[in-house]
Amino acid sequence: MEIYDYIVLSSTTKNQLQGDTYEFLIPPVWYNEMRSPVARVELVQIHLTKHSTKKAAYITTNLTANNVFYNKGKTVLGLLNNNTGNSYQIGEPLAISTSARPSKIDITFHEPDDSSFQPDNFKLVLKFSYGNSKDTSLKIQYQN
Repeated sequence: MEIYDYIVLSSTTKNQLQGDTYEFLIPPVWYNEMRSPVARVELVQIHLTKHSTKKAAYITTNLTANNVFYNKGKTVLGLLNNNTGNSYQIGEPLAISTSARPSKIDITFHEPDDSSFQPDNFKLVLKFSYGNSKDTSLKIQYQN
């Protein structure tokens, strides 16, 4: 059985803005310590009001990804398909393998040419999935 944690991030709940990167601090007490040390994180929902001259193409994060490669040196959290105006859809979510219970999550929005920008406002939902802690530890041990 998988266990899920959901984190909602928004432009109004950021802790800090560094250039075009939104920084969110997650209190360690929010997480259950009984979770596996490894998680899969997916961008499952997004609402984005973009700046009128910008076109959002993808979102990057600081979360370590052992299973996603992008030659620009960024961890891609999700690709965005622009339907009309401010309506964005996520294709099949990327399931990024990362360390569980991050204390800080950085989010940056990018245009198709890889330049970053600040949307007028946004809300996004991240889904953290945890498998059985013992099974996960054994799989990690035998991969080395």
